[in-house]
Parts: sequence; C-alpha cells; structure tokens
Amino acid sequence: MEIVQFVLLGLGIGAIYSLLGQGLVLIYRGSGIVNFAQGSFVMVGGYAYYEFRVAAGWPAIPAVVAATAAGVLLGVAVQYLILRPMRTSSPIERVIATLGMLLTLQAAAVLRYGVGPISVPSFLPTDAVEPLPGTTLGVDRLIILLIGAALTAVLYMVFRWTAFGRIASAMAENQRAVAGLGHSPDRIATANWALAAGIAALAGALIGPITYLQPTQLTLLIVPALAAALLARFVSFPIAFAGALGIGVVQSLITRYVTVTGWGDSVPFMVIVAYLVLRGSSLPLRSHVLERLPSVGDGRIRVVPAVVIVGVFAVLIALVVPPVWAQALTVTMAFAILTLSITVVTGYAGQLSLAQYVLAGSGAFAAATLVHHAGWGFLPALIGAMLAAALVGALVALPALRTRGINLAIATLGMGIVLFSLVLSDFQLTGGDAGIRIGEPSIFGWDFGAIRHPYNYGLVTLTALTLSALAVANLRRGRAGRRLLAVRSNERAAAALGVNVYVGKVYAFALASALAALAGVLLAFQGVAVLPAQFDVLTSITVIGVSVVGGIGTIGGAMLASTLLPGGVGTQVLHGVDNLESYLPLVSGLFLLYVLRSGRNGLYEMNAHLVRRIGRLLRVPSLPTLPRARQEDPARPRARQEDPVTPQHDRRPSRSLHVSGLRVQFGGVVAVDDVSLDLVPGEVHGLIGPNGAGKTTVIDALTGFVRPARGTIRLDDTSIGPWSARRRARAGVARSFQSLELFADLSVRENLAVACDDGSARRYATDLVAPGRIQLTPSALAAVREFRLEDDLDRRPGELAFGKRRLVAIARAVAADPRVLLLDEPAAGLSDEEARELGTLIRTLARDWDMSILLVEHNVDLVLSTCDRVTVLEAGAVLARGTPQDVARDPRVISAYLGREADESDDSARV
Repeated sequence: MEIVQFVLLGLGIGAIYSLLGQGLVLIYRGSGIVNFAQGSFVMVGGYAYYEFRVAAGWPAIPAVVAATAAGVLLGVAVQYLILRPMRTSSPIERVIATLGMLLTLQAAAVLRYGVGPISVPSFLPTDAVEPLPGTTLGVDRLIILLIGAALTAVLYMVFRWTAFGRIASAMAENQRAVAGLGHSPDRIATANWALAAGIAALAGALIGPITYLQPTQLTLLIVPALAAALLARFVSFPIAFAGALGIGVVQSLITRYVTVTGWGDSVPFMVIVAYLVLRGSSLPLRSHVLERLPSVGDGRIRVVPAVVIVGVFAVLIALVVPPVWAQALTVTMAFAILTLSITVVTGYAGQLSLAQYVLAGSGAFAAATLVHHAGWGFLPALIGAMLAAALVGALVALPALRTRGINLAIATLGMGIVLFSLVLSDFQLTGGDAGIRIGEPSIFGWDFGAIRHPYNYGLVTLTALTLSALAVANLRRGRAGRRLLAVRSNERAAAALGVNVYVGKVYAFALASALAALAGVLLAFQGVAVLPAQFDVLTSITVIGVSVVGGIGTIGGAMLASTLLPGGVGTQVLHGVDNLESYLPLVSGLFLLYVLRSGRNGLYEMNAHLVRRIGRLLRVPSLPTLPRARQEDPARPRARQEDPVTPQHDRRPSRSLHVSGLRVQFGGVVAVDDVSLDLVPGEVHGLIGPNGAGKTTVIDALTGFVRPARGTIRLDDTSIGPWSARRRARAGVARSFQSLELFADLSVRENLAVACDDGSARRYATDLVAPGRIQLTPSALAAVREFRLEDDLDRRPGELAFGKRRLVAIARAVAADPRVLLLDEPAAGLSDEEARELGTLIRTLARDWDMSILLVEHNVDLVLSTCDRVTVLEAGAVLARGTPQDVARDPRVISAYLGREADESDDSARV
C-alpha cells in the first residue's frame, strides 16, 4: 500500500499545480499570453490572506474572499496598466512583461516580508481521512483536489457552451477579427486576467498554510504548472488538470523511491522537453507570426573611444578606487559578460533563454571541480569550463530546433531548474555550505586572487570583458552574425537562402553558454571557495529583465544592464543611503515594465537618442553616432565597400526542375492533387488560380517547406524530394515569398550578403576575431544593377517604398545565382506600370541569366504577357495547361477563373 499512499500524496500536490495550470490556460485562451507571473499571483494571494487573517485578525472566510478580491484587482491592473498599452507588441515582449511582473512582485514581497518562511493558519480542516485501507490523505488536500476538479468542469463548460467562452477563444487567435464583430478585446482580456488572477489568489490562500509563505517557493510553482498547461497546448482545461495530477504523482513517487537529490523537481522539465521534441516543428509554418524583437546595434568598433574607455577603467581599478569599489567594478564587469551572452542568444539569434545565470553557475562548478579535484591551473580550468558550458548550451538548444518563442522560454526555464536541482544544489557535488575550495588563482605564476589582490583581479576581469565585447561586436559584423540575425528575423527566409537554421541556433546557445561560463567563473572565483548554489533560477530571469532594460540587442545596452544587477556598481552607489540598495531589484522590475510598456529599446537607445538630440541642438556635425536600429543607415560604412558594377563571371550550369504527380495533404484536406510541371532554362512558367487553389503550397513543396509531399520532384535527373529546404537552396533552387519576408534588422546590402554566403562553418569561429568586410558575389552585384538598387544598399527594408521592397526580395533570391527561381506573387501591391517593368525583369532573368522560372501570380495580364507556358489550378488540381494563348481561350479557364476576375473587376468599377 506504500505506492498507493504516495500516489495519493502526489494527487494532493498535483491539485495545487492544477489551480495554477488552469489560470495559465485561462489567460492564454483569452489573450494569447503565457503568464510567467502566475506563481507570483499565488504569492500575492497567500500574503494577502496573511494580512487579513493574521495581521488584521479577520475571520477565515472573509479573509479568503478579500484575498481573492485582491487578486482580481491585481489582474485588472496588469491588463490596463501594462498589457493594454502593449497590444501591438510581439508575443515575446509580452511574455517578458510577465517576467517583469514576476520580478516586481517578488521584490516587493521580499522587501515587505523578507525571504524566510511565514506560517499562516489554515481555514480548511487539517485532519486526515482514509480513502483506502492503510492509506491517509489530508482533508485539506482532498478539498483542494475537489475544488480543482470543480473549477475545471466550470471553465470547460463556460468556454465550450457560452458566447463569452467562444469570443475569448477567438480573441486569442485574432483580436482584430473579434473587434470587427463589435466585441471589445480589452474587456474580454480584462475579464480573463481578473478571473485567472482571482483563481491564483484563491490558490495562494488555500496552499499558503500547507507550503508556508515564502516568495521564492511560491513563485517557482509556475514550472510544474507550465508543464501541465503545455501538455494541454494551453487550450484544454481537462488535459491541464489531468497533466497536473500526473506530474504531482510522478514527483511524489520519485521523491520516495529515487535517492538522488533533485529528480523530483526535474520531472516537469522532462515532460516539457519530451512534448516539444515530439510535437514541435523544425521550421515555422506560413501562419507563424513574425515576432518583432528589440533593435540591434551595427557592431562597429570605434577604436579611439573604446581604447579611452578601457584605459580609464584600467586606471580606476589599478590606481584610483579603494578595494571595495574595485570589487564592485569587478562584479559589474563580470555581469557585463553575462549580459553579453544574452545579447548573443536573444539579441542576435532571437532565442529567449531563461537559464543563463544557471549556465554561468555550471561553468563555475566545472572550473572549481577541475581546480580542486584535478589540480588544474586557473587558465586551463577556465577554458575547460567554457567548453563544458558550450556543450551544455548545445544540449539546451535541442528544443530550439523544433520550437521557438514562448515554448522555448518554457523549455529553457525548465532546463535551468534541472541544472540547479541536480547539480548546483547537490551538497555531495558542491561541498554544501563550505563550497568547493579553489585557493588563490594565478596565471603563469602571477597571483590575482580577489581577496589579496583585488586590483589584479579587476584587471583580469576587465581584460576578459574587453575581449568578450570585441568578439560579440565582430560577430555582429561577420557572416555568422548575419546568419543569426536572419534566423532571428525569419527562419523560413533564412532556410530558403541556404542558411543552416539548426546550426545557427546551436551555435548561438553554445557561444552564449561559453560567455556565461566565463562570467560565472569570474564571479565565483573571488572567494576562497566556490558556492554553485548561489546561481539560482530566479536570478536568470532577473538577468533577462535588466538586459531588456539596458538594450538587449546592443553591446552598450549589455554594459548598462550590468550596473543594475546586485553586488556591483549600482549596489555600491546606493549603499548606505538608508539601505536603498535593497530596492534595486524592485526598481529594475518597474523599469523593465516601463521600457516594455513605452515601446522603447532600453536605456542605451534612449541615451543614444538623447546624445543625438544634444548634438543637433549644439550643431556639432562631427559628434560620433551611437549604434542603433530602426534608424537610417544602421550599417553604413565610411566608404563604399563595393562598387556595384556587373563583372562578367561564370554562372552555374543551367538546370531543369521536373515535377510529376505532386500531392500535398494537411490532415483530411488535400491542398495539391496530382500536379505536374516542367521548368526549363530560359522559360517562364506561369501558375495561376483563385485564392486557395494551392499555388503557394506548390512552391512550399518544391522548396522543401512542406514535407513529406507525394510525387516526384527532380532537379535534372536527381530526385530532391527527401532534401531539406536548405539543401535545395544550396543546389540552386531559390524562391521569393508572397509576404516578402525580408530581414528587417539588416540593410539591403546585408540581405544580399546573406544570400551570397557560402555557408562555411569556419566563419562561426573566425568571425569572432576577423569578420572582414561584406563582399557581394558577381551575381549579387549584377542583381543590384538589374534592379537599380545602387542607392539603397545601406538602407533597411522598412525605409523603402513597397515596390522597391518587392525588387529587393527578388534581387536577394537572385543574388545566390540560382538555376531555378520560384516567384510567389511578386507583383502583389504594385501599380500597372511597376508590374510591366517587373515582367520585363523576369523575362531578362530567364533569357539572359538562363534561369528556369516559375511565376505564381494573380495578375493575369502579367502572366499572359510574361510566361512561355501557363498552368491553371483549381482546388489543388490542374484545370488547364498550355501556352498563354491556349489558356486564355480555354472555356474552362474563362468560366472558372478569368470570368470570375472579370466579374470582380466589373463589380469594383461599379463600386
């Protein structure tokens, strides 16, 4: 009966998780946001119950009602004050806003109640019952389980059978459509947030007496709840409830029968990773919403200012400041290396990692272990720790290969908890409270221990920071950095240009983890022993928050962010001023919410804007500009890097693409059925049909974005059906996109440079040291001339007119000198004159460049005047094929398509 007993205990634990999980599903279904602050809402409810029940002496039931009401008011305030102004922000930015709420609420709780546990009397019965002979279960756990089941049933019925539930679910998919039907998205979102926060506060009042009130413990309840909600795909209340119970049971059994510390806490993460690997997709679908991340710098190194800044810091550390300030500067510089790792993985690669501080701890643990147990010197141990952390980072990146955005953030948070639970907090591995003794570090006999030689340690840290910043700046300017920014901006477009999306993600995580390990070693080796348990999960979230405050995409932003982390310059400045430094976490959380709410790009961008304004007011034309994004000329060189003149060059041999019996099916829907095409060099083959006919799906299938697709696809005599999108691009099959999908963070020159990239793996290493200048290939230069882009190379796509952006998208596809070019509605949105000019360019590409071109287009006049052969699709099947003249005279085409177009034109004319 022992197993049954622990199963019952697990059901009690799972019931607690279910209350949080239902709130997560509720918020997501009503607003499309994953609320990482749900555990903090539980904390607020628990402490509110404590205030009413204990401090104010209220009776139990009124105290519970008041605590629940406090949660409801908190939910309303969050929606109106924070999320409503962020309605146009990306999902990732809104998720980071929930992290900001987590940090703010937790910091406020620590200031008010401290970090120790507080007991509170329960209003539920605390005696036990015997559900089965020989087993016991607390009545309070049983009641919570029944409350969770009843709540699940009510929420299921409300969202299944009421108009409010249907409208709320629709709003998570498309707010504009809901607003267009006369419903208020703000009111619906407010109702959902209020209800979810009220449930969380009720949960806090219920479980506070069981778990005790402690800010960190209550906040981290979010992790198993996230795992349960993820199993339910943030949609199903019953599955979330069952998943929470299952996680609780498994945790209970592991805690009883597995003696290794931390495995019980690791179960939710295992669930998360298994789910993401099994249900994720390697590349996003066309429906994937492009997530706008904060701006990025240009990576240009201004030698004179950089030398001056480094020299000033060296003099300050070595000659001016007292030891306490030298230590504060050292801590800040080490944290700056950590925030630089955030710049790489999130700012450049667009992957939200919530485990960076824990990865820093793993690096410190590895280095200390090598020093203490293996007798290694500091420098070899540091290199070994960075390599080990890079390997761990590559493992963390594995979920990123099949997921992105919010789901990836959940996975990295769980990974951080696993590392902390299984390694960093294991007393047997880490030496407990005594830590791992390391002695005084030295390099080639030069001692620089922080205790005896704080100035030497500071200079070592300054050197490490300088090298790290140079490497990150070089990365931004090199091919590897452009690959990462392409992946961040648009994974589909990057893969279509031959960028290895998987390698880019793994590289970003590995490099960021190595930098985090460097920071962790420099932070931990300041004492005589390393305490890995200090590298906790919640500080990882704090690091993300302050990185956003500083400016997550710029090196200067990383430097500013480091001053806001505890123990550094910011703490030292506030030290002694009425204990003001204890308010630093709260100030950081509030400033993070302000930055996100106002739509700004952090302190660095704000200061850069201020410097530019002062320069204009003072009329100082020589004032150096600061790197910025979404401004003019983000990567403009001091001199032209290339002269866009078309040299003669040898192009790749011409190739044909033959398609036979192509069939694409999504579930029970057949999107393309038995389509055959022959694309030959020098010819333009048109593909037309009404909306929903399957035209874009054909291009997706031919370029490897829809797999598996039945039928035969041959490039000359080679079958490419099993090939990935990247391999097909490398073989000379290029495409454009209906929605352009240009890399918004890169200039036109850099967009073309991504297409010219040969994909060399060695650039991931050499670009850190010598990125070199952009060298466009002869094909790219020829495309620049053909499409008249000479004056736009150093502008970003968002600065160009729509018609010019269309040309840039085609030029980018042509820049790699493809032999087969697939164009998806390139004339959409163009005027008649622009469309005619585009048709001439397409004919030039086919005739003079000897390309095989497929033109998918709604502009029938353009297709008939440009193409050599035309295929007409209807409902995924071929309706007609032949020369433009034959197709134009085909009665089936006239009645099914051309007649419809004519009727629509007549209707438009009448309107």
